[in-house]
Amino acid sequence: MKLASLILVPVACAAVAASAAAAPAPAVGTFACGGIGADDRAALAEHAQDANLALEFFVANRGDFVGGADVSLTPLGTANGGGTVHVTADGPICYGHVPPGRYRVEASVNGATRTAQANVPASAANPAHVALAFPESAFPGDVDIRPTPEEKQEARTP
Repeated sequence: MKLASLILVPVACAAVAASAAAAPAPAVGTFACGGIGADDRAALAEHAQDANLALEFFVANRGDFVGGADVSLTPLGTANGGGTVHVTADGPICYGHVPPGRYRVEASVNGATRTAQANVPASAANPAHVALAFPESAFPGDVDIRPTPEEKQEARTP
């Protein structure tokens, strides 16, 4: 199983008003993604406190974590005021801080796509949580996505 390093991705709105002195697009949100290693867990814990959206990716019927998902977060309605956000999740867990509202979450791994909707609150006190399960068939037989004994032990260590 590949353990991914933590990434923090500031995501900007795609639409920018045309002007002589064009200002940067307003930020739609930030995302921190990582794996299940102790270092990633510690780094992600800091971002989890401020996140109002949590994403998790795993293999259905097995529960094995999955990294490398291509994620799209699309606002539903006009309340969110931004365009679609695209993030590559280097690990199985992502925490995001985005404007409150309804979103369509779409994630793809190895040709398998899963979608869900999330009602993201303004506060991080009760973040929206989206867990997407990918079929085992999306992972070729020559790729072992099961954690090693060391990774299992590391995941149990607080």
